[in-house]
Amino acid sequence: MESFPVKSTFAWMFLILAAVSLSACAPKRYIAIPLEWQTPPPPPPKPSMEKPSPPMKQSVTEPPRTKGPVIKSAPEIREMDLPKSSETSTTPPASQKKPEPEPEPPQHLASMHLVDEAKSALAQGKPDAAIPLLEQAIQVDVYNGDAFWGLAKAWRMKGSQTKALEFARKAEILFQGEPAKLKEVYLFQADLFKEKGDSQKAQLYRQKAGKL
Repeated sequence: MESFPVKSTFAWMFLILAAVSLSACAPKRYIAIPLEWQTPPPPPPKPSMEKPSPPMKQSVTEPPRTKGPVIKSAPEIREMDLPKSSETSTTPPASQKKPEPEPEPPQHLASMHLVDEAKSALAQGKPDAAIPLLEQAIQVDVYNGDAFWGLAKAWRMKGSQTKALEFARKAEILFQGEPAKLKEVYLFQADLFKEKGDSQKAQLYRQKAGKL
């Protein structure tokens, strides 16, 4: 009586295994599912409209500080610290320097050499020795007013007031740019006119000398 349930159990298990094996061996049938029953495929993903984020800046690392000379700030310069030579410098700028005088032409130098010799002769009371030297000086430089001025003195020493006035007049013309010499010639002419009795002209030349 006890083996009946065991046998039935094995019989059921055998039947189940047989059914499973048969179902596995049976051809599979595919059932077409209507389109309206099918679930639509998911939409394709939309492209992202977000702006790409800029690349991250690479952090700049400061270079390691190297040991070197320390740059100090410029020292403060006070006026009292300046050297005295820069304050007391009296050298005028180049623009204020006086122009150097032009060298004298050789003709004038040679003429003046003869005039100097004539002056020595006049100083010794020798007008006859001075006159040829002064005439030669005029031949070398006809614009030498000192030569005419010497001839005027020489001819006055010889007693010729007319010749003295003649050469004094030429010296007066050539001495227009030299006030000191021109004043001396005016006074010389005033004395000659006074000696000749012409007080009016003597007064006139004294007035000219007085204006210089």
